[in-house]
Amino acid sequence: MGSALAVGPQPTVFPSYREHAVALLRGVAPDELVAQWAGRTFCGWDPRRLRFFPYTLVLAAQTLHGVGYSLGQRLQGREDFVVVYVGDGATSEGDMSEAMNLAAVESASVLFVCQNNGWAISKPADEQMRTSVAERAQGFGIEAVQVSGQDPEAVFSACARAAAHVRGVRAPYLVEIEVGRIHGHSTSDAQEVYRSRDDIARTRAADPVTAYADRLAGLGLVDTAWLDAVGAEVRELRERLMKEYA
Repeated sequence: MGSALAVGPQPTVFPSYREHAVALLRGVAPDELVAQWAGRTFCGWDPRRLRFFPYTLVLAAQTLHGVGYSLGQRLQGREDFVVVYVGDGATSEGDMSEAMNLAAVESASVLFVCQNNGWAISKPADEQMRTSVAERAQGFGIEAVQVSGQDPEAVFSACARAAAHVRGVRAPYLVEIEVGRIHGHSTSDAQEVYRSRDDIARTRAADPVTAYADRLAGLGLVDTAWLDAVGAEVRELRERLMKEYA
């Protein structure tokens, strides 16, 4: 959410398959998202009007799509700022290297946002790469920064600076956001098999969503009644969607 709010509504977003909050912020309805997950439609919304393209299940394919789209928009004299979301595991795909190289060489107006949760299914980050994703981007000639995802305001600030760079210099930028993975890679992934229970417990205890809600409550910006009302609304919506798309 910090990244999406920082760049504003103008850039076109090329998501991976986890950017549900970004989709909702861009105006995609929950029903439209679930329809795509259920295979009822290729894309339940108008990607050009909302500037939010369909989810990409082929790892890192969206990185090349995003860079190509940005360059094509520039050639036509249109808004060429593009945001590409990618996970740490997908950065190991050749498409990511090709996309970063092309973006750097052509000075594409692309902001790469990498959500690094430290795992590519069961493969830990230190067995995937010898450098950070941000350092790898710098090797291609792309300005990059690594930031903790525990504080959404810090993410907002980092992405706002990155967006200003993309707009001002008309060149790519990469923000690597370090986050914790609370659940398994999927509902069929038993992460307890390859991950210690202590590690999982520590990550859950440090849930940034809970921590930020507590922080806002401590500042008097929200109260328990408001949070409970939001929780009830979400539960009702979830139950309805599960019934309709079961």
